Amino acid sequence: NFKGDRIELSFDEPIQLNNPREQIIITPSVGKDFDVTFNKNRVTIQLKRRLQENTTYTINFREAVQDLTEKNPANAKIAFSTGDYLDSLQISGKVIDSLTEVAPKSYTVALAEYSDTFNIFKHPGAWITQTDKTGKFSLENLKPGKYFLYAFNDKSKNLLVDSKSETYGFISQPITLETNLDSLVIRTFKADMNRLKLMTARPTFAYFILRFSKSLTAYSITPVDSTKKVYSSLE
Repeated sequence: NFKGDRIELSFDEPIQLNNPREQIIITPSVGKDFDVTFNKNRVTIQLKRRLQENTTYTINFREAVQDLTEKNPANAKIAFSTGDYLDSLQISGKVIDSLTEVAPKSYTVALAEYSDTFNIFKHPGAWITQTDKTGKFSLENLKPGKYFLYAFNDKSKNLLVDSKSETYGFISQPITLETNLDSLVIRTFKADMNRLKLMTARPTFAYFILRFSKSLTAYSITPVDSTKKVYSSLE
């Protein structure tokens, strides 16, 4: 039954903040609509967005809060609800690169309520976490429902998949969450899903050069005069 917009944590020794805007993850996501301040041994989060009703939220501080002397992270995490109970279901698993078979660290893993209109290139996920050093991830305090689960290397830090520059992957079928799910594997790959575009077309001496936004798998050229050969194939 939390109805406020301010959350304060007190620690038993002086602390400092380490890149809190990147390290602190609030789910369901409120984007960047929050401020973080500290004073001696207290950290305060001021929310700028109204929270959803009857919803369980989690705040994972990860390495944002460190003790002042040795810079050890507190690894604090709290869960609270705007309703009268806490959701408690969990999804966990691992991210693996399909080509290298390496489990990448610090990949963003996102969960969204299933919808026919949801698009990972246009819409951010509501529940967000990151893989650890071994590629493992965990999303906690979830409610029962049908979800879409995916992972990507969020280089742009905008919580959207950029297929041209980022590696990504997803569970192809919607996940129906009724009990805890573990050992899920998300295999990532690189595939530019932007539409093919003609970027430039210009003559250069005896050649006419066409440059496209990505590689061609097939093409055909029809000359005006069928007796003349107008192109040759290059690797």
